[in-house]
Amino acid sequence: MTQIAGKTALITGAASGIGLAMAHSLAARGARLIIADISAERLEEAGAELRQAGADVATVAFNVAEEAEWQKAEEAAASFGHVDILCSNAGVGGGSGALEEYDPDVWRWAYAVNAHAHLYACRSFLGAMKRRGEGHVVLTASMVGIVPPPVSVAYCSSKFATVGIAMSLRNELAGTGVGISMLCPGMSATRIVQTTKDLRPGEQEAGVAAKTADAMGGVLASGMDPRCIGDRVAEAISSDEFYIFTHEEWKRLVEPQVAEMLAAFGPSADPDYAGDDIDSLLAANNATAFGAGRTAS
Repeated sequence: MTQIAGKTALITGAASGIGLAMAHSLAARGARLIIADISAERLEEAGAELRQAGADVATVAFNVAEEAEWQKAEEAAASFGHVDILCSNAGVGGGSGALEEYDPDVWRWAYAVNAHAHLYACRSFLGAMKRRGEGHVVLTASMVGIVPPPVSVAYCSSKFATVGIAMSLRNELAGTGVGISMLCPGMSATRIVQTTKDLRPGEQEAGVAAKTADAMGGVLASGMDPRCIGDRVAEAISSDEFYIFTHEEWKRLVEPQVAEMLAAFGPSADPDYAGDDIDSLLAANNATAFGAGRTAS
């Protein structure tokens, strides 16, 4: 069990949506908060909202995609002592359209926010958690990081990267006392489409891509209330759960994908090959199994 009461939680992308919902849920369970976002104006509004609800909260505005700016988060955390719960949640869309037509600057930006920022977050705070032998990390991925629809290759693949980061980090953290959860929400009523429009580099989307973005904005508007997701995240932290699936309807998409993968395993491509020494691979990585059947701590 991970205790939340009395702990300090740092949450990125916390000025709205799932990040703000996490903040409310953790504060309701007694956590002190450091909330971060790129928008200083919306961040102050979120801070005021949380304080009105009785939370002990500090705000820090910075760009998670720039490693140097994480120093601002470290300085804010120092005033609270240290970070016990690290929620690397900030995310953006990646635009729409065919892969061969993607703007490389938009592609790099989507990866910087959705994937690289997890590295910067862990470089800033995970080492201290491991030295203390306690703490919890939450990385926000997405159901489209497991079952990708044909909407945005940049967004889907960067969320696939987050899934890989979380699963690999889970193995690294085995036996350290630091837990980890991977959040994979489905459609949620957040500002991600508008945030993407406001922040993306280069020219704004036009034509079919713009229509797709507008359509996604409409779909998300009717998505799940982020407050329900925030509560589920808090529960998962308390019980040291790795997978956080909030939208059960996605299971029917995951099952055939997994079944197809398993069915694709046939005889070895080389009948004379003795086979990979899986036991030695696991031993070399100081793991009994790659996440199979293990809790997060």
